[in-house]
Amino acid sequence: MTKKILGFWLVILLLGNFLGVAYSQEDYRLGPEDEIEIRVWDHDDLTRKTRVGLDGNVSFPFVGEIKAQGLSLADLQKEIERRLGPKYIIDPRVSITVLEYKSRKFFVVGNVQKPGTYPLTKPIRVVEAISQAGGVASGTLSKPLSGAVAIIIRAQPGEKLDQPKMPDKTPAGHKITVSLSGALAGDPKQNLEIKNGDTIYIPNLIYYVTGEVKKPDRYPYEENITVLMAVTAAGGFTDKASPRGTYIIRENSGLKEKVKAGMDDPIRSGDTIVVPESWF
Repeated sequence: MTKKILGFWLVILLLGNFLGVAYSQEDYRLGPEDEIEIRVWDHDDLTRKTRVGLDGNVSFPFVGEIKAQGLSLADLQKEIERRLGPKYIIDPRVSITVLEYKSRKFFVVGNVQKPGTYPLTKPIRVVEAISQAGGVASGTLSKPLSGAVAIIIRAQPGEKLDQPKMPDKTPAGHKITVSLSGALAGDPKQNLEIKNGDTIYIPNLIYYVTGEVKKPDRYPYEENITVLMAVTAAGGFTDKASPRGTYIIRENSGLKEKVKAGMDDPIRSGDTIVVPESWF
């Protein structure tokens, strides 16, 4: 990893942590179950913590019900000020803070440092979303390993947004696979904008070794691993192995293909190295 690339990602992460809140407080549009605090200057007795109801409304003393859903904080602030003055308070000054974002969210799961639910407080893309989750757990987001991908699972109309969706339980038409290296490079077709309810799933970076090896299993993938290195990690060949017959099962565009493999050939994340039995 170069210092230049690492520095770039540190800036992205810091901006997300420190500047994102200020951005969201200005531009966030309220929705059901968001918790807010409303203050009126010089009237501490009117301070209220409240949630936007499932009907999109909030209530406030002297003001009654207000349709808050879809309003920015500034919009709601002006509406409360309008209703308070001058009948109840002369020249009222209202401030509103979001305490908990509930209506707009996304999920990051899989091979990340901090899987969980995150508020969608502003327009963000794949790279920033993964950075908010602490980055990729194995390997590094600043220089994604060969073949590293993110799978974006879109929420469908009417679906509850209380749990992340998993790829193995989601129809193919609702999933989008993007390249992490392409997203890092700024390709807008890979670094997609995140939508409300999206689940971003980062698969573990692994490869498999099977057949005539001493310890057939799955192993953590690292860049520049060759077939021979993979076989060595699996304990080496058995006495029945046919090293020259070794091949790779590799998935390309959703289809699996058999690839003839030399010992010095590099492997990819997700590959299965198969060592057949020798018949001689």
